[in-house]
Amino acid sequence: MRAQSKLAVLTRPFHANFTEVNHLGAAFMAEPHKFDKVLTRVFTATRVADNPLTAMTKGMGRTQEISSFDWEWEMMGASTRPLVATAAASGSGISLSEITLTLDEDWFKPGDVISPSAGVSRQLVRIQSGPVAAAGPGVGFEYVARLMSDSQTDALSAAAQAAGVQWSKMFSVYEEGGDQSGSTTYAMPMKLRSNLSTYRKEYSVTGDAANQSLVVALMDANGKVYKDYKWLKYAEAEYWIQFYKEKERGLWYGRSQSSVAGANGRIARTGPGVQELLEDSHVHFYNTLSEKLIREYLLDIFFGRVDMSNRNIVAYTGEYGMLAFHQAMMNASAPFLTVDSKFIGGSGSNLEFGGQFVKYRGPNGITLTLRHNPVYDDREINHIYHDELQVPIESMRFTFLDFGGAKGDANIKYVHKKGGYKLGYVSGLQTPYGANKGGIMSNAKDSYTMIVHDQCGVQIDDVTRCGELILAQN
Repeated sequence: MRAQSKLAVLTRPFHANFTEVNHLGAAFMAEPHKFDKVLTRVFTATRVADNPLTAMTKGMGRTQEISSFDWEWEMMGASTRPLVATAAASGSGISLSEITLTLDEDWFKPGDVISPSAGVSRQLVRIQSGPVAAAGPGVGFEYVARLMSDSQTDALSAAAQAAGVQWSKMFSVYEEGGDQSGSTTYAMPMKLRSNLSTYRKEYSVTGDAANQSLVVALMDANGKVYKDYKWLKYAEAEYWIQFYKEKERGLWYGRSQSSVAGANGRIARTGPGVQELLEDSHVHFYNTLSEKLIREYLLDIFFGRVDMSNRNIVAYTGEYGMLAFHQAMMNASAPFLTVDSKFIGGSGSNLEFGGQFVKYRGPNGITLTLRHNPVYDDREINHIYHDELQVPIESMRFTFLDFGGAKGDANIKYVHKKGGYKLGYVSGLQTPYGANKGGIMSNAKDSYTMIVHDQCGVQIDDVTRCGELILAQN
């Protein structure tokens, strides 16, 4: 047959007399050895290893089913707080004289003993009268007070007399036979609202493609190899991998909005992801990670708020964040590792060295567990790179999540709408079960389309128990 034949799809070069390997390679008759024909791509419909937030919420039973698209919850803040001086104090209290304080609220009552946040040593003053609205709108309330001292020379420190100083109630004291009593303050709950996101994805396949053989096999999550080598198996595997990955990205990076319209004019609302929810938590930018930084950061989260017996937190980070954490722990523990058999093993000429820190037990009951978050390493979506390492800056982000228990009492939950998960097929001459032989068709095409629809989101009841350490960018 002529090489120019319209039926020819491949021509090979001629050679004569002497045959060598290069000739066979150029003619595609010699090929490298193929170790395996099993495609190392797995079904993730039942596997969530690459989707850590889904695994720790939905996978651990930390879920909440709702009937509506959005939800509300209330959170109580602290029932007491310091009041702030809106103007400089009038009078110093020297010679047992009175002091007039202007504070932002009318909460204190006569008899309350309060203390300023300024000065070298703690000073106490007692409210004698007030509060009286100060002259002018929005300037606060005036209290007349006395230093709790018998000394004629004691005076309120200059620093404590300034505007902006915080004044905290210590206790209330009264005289014999008095008829006054101390103040009581109440926290009113804050109401917060969030909503689900609607995720949809589809794929279509023609009848010919569905039955097209492949040169590789497919393996599912349980190790079973599918040897029918059909395109359909690969298409479904790829579909589910991408669908679960996209939902995971939404749970981390989703931004709440209710103004972007879809094709039919209705709003394509999205709910907040973890990073948006944590914008009101403990967010700190760092340059160099150290054990001291981690310790002080976690103490700031838990101090005075969480019982020491329940200070367990998980930090999600990328691979380079895990390396930075390991180095920080190595630097802090260097004096203790010289004879540590956990890092030095073997004997003689077969010594082994190595190990990696993935857990931290800090002071005051703090326990930190490090977990890898592949989303933070994903070069497909993280485009800002570290100047020296040439890896995504996001890989060195630490997201601290206090899950706070299991199932119903969890602080972080996977929220899904009742009946929100749907899956269906639009079939023509080809169906997901084979060729259509007399069945009802939705269209005249020799193909079918699979569509999956899901409505879900993430809920963090108390974001102040969580936070983020973010590598500062130049």
